[in-house]
Amino acid sequence: MKSKHSPLQRLLTGGAAVSGIFLLLSLIVSVSAFVLFSDGQIDRILFFPGARTSRVSGEVRRLPQQDDMRADVQLLLREIMLGPTDIQHGRLVPRDTTIRSVIVRDDKAFIDFSEGIVFEAPDQQLALEEVFDVLRRTIRYNFRRIDRVIFTVNGQLPSQPYFQIPPPSEGESLSAR
Repeated sequence: MKSKHSPLQRLLTGGAAVSGIFLLLSLIVSVSAFVLFSDGQIDRILFFPGARTSRVSGEVRRLPQQDDMRADVQLLLREIMLGPTDIQHGRLVPRDTTIRSVIVRDDKAFIDFSEGIVFEAPDQQLALEEVFDVLRRTIRYNFRRIDRVIFTVNGQLPSQPYFQIPPPSEGESLSAR
């Protein structure tokens, strides 16, 4: 019994199959190499004001991926506090500022800074709210899951009346409250 396909048709069909197999093997090798040789780092965009203007632009940093989002946000903030690497950018946060705490819950991030962010003079003269806006933009750009960022300074909300829990008066115990 004679085949219905000509030798040319059989060759083209066999060539397509070989090409498909080669393409599939290439994909498997590429994905395997990516997984095996991945350095565990991710590109993050940090926003800084210009050195001579307040125009904000981004700068790419390759940062190690952390175990959880809280640690990733904290690392991102530490990188911002180190300052820009591009000479066209100015410092956003004063040098003596420290991060007191970072908490990430659901779609919110709570970040508490030391008072240095308010009282130290940064190289770039931005108002505190503008600094917070740039920080908020950087965090939300890099962590799309975070919808809301709340900043505090020494546990207090900036531009809000000072809040303090008064100590119990003499004779009054804490259990009586």
